[in-house]
Amino acid sequence: MAEQLYDRSSRGCAVGHLDSGLRTAILAEAEGELLGDVTATAVCCVETRSVPRRRTGVGRLLGGRPLPETLTAAVVLPRHLLVAVAVGHTGSVTAHSARLDGITVTDVDPRWAHDTGVSVFARWSHQSEAGSLHLALGGDPDGESFRESLRRAVEAAKSG
Repeated sequence: MAEQLYDRSSRGCAVGHLDSGLRTAILAEAEGELLGDVTATAVCCVETRSVPRRRTGVGRLLGGRPLPETLTAAVVLPRHLLVAVAVGHTGSVTAHSARLDGITVTDVDPRWAHDTGVSVFARWSHQSEAGSLHLALGGDPDGESFRESLRRAVEAAKSG
């Protein structure tokens, strides 16, 4: 079995309680894609903190600054998924959205990585072709609850 690369913890929350950078990116993405009032229509929302378990490359040899923390937010709307990722050491925040009826959710293949997140294949906003995005989720109850809510929302969107 592959080594676990990240320590992850998720917390379910309202959109208004997301990290401010993630919340700003989520709301801007929703506004840009004309998705309506996210805070009023969110079906579920989760924020996940990810920290690598060990340093890689030169950083492993030299030590130095703390391991880079990443925050991920995901919000399920009735017809869309919004995802934002903030990289702690660079300060960069990116956000994307996709229609639920065009999404495929798969678990990470345990032969390649031991990870509690999921891969989401979709045609993401601002992209001309479909591609996969890794959605970091903790193996805790809030991460598992979001994973199941996302799967149910995708099934409902595809069947209705």
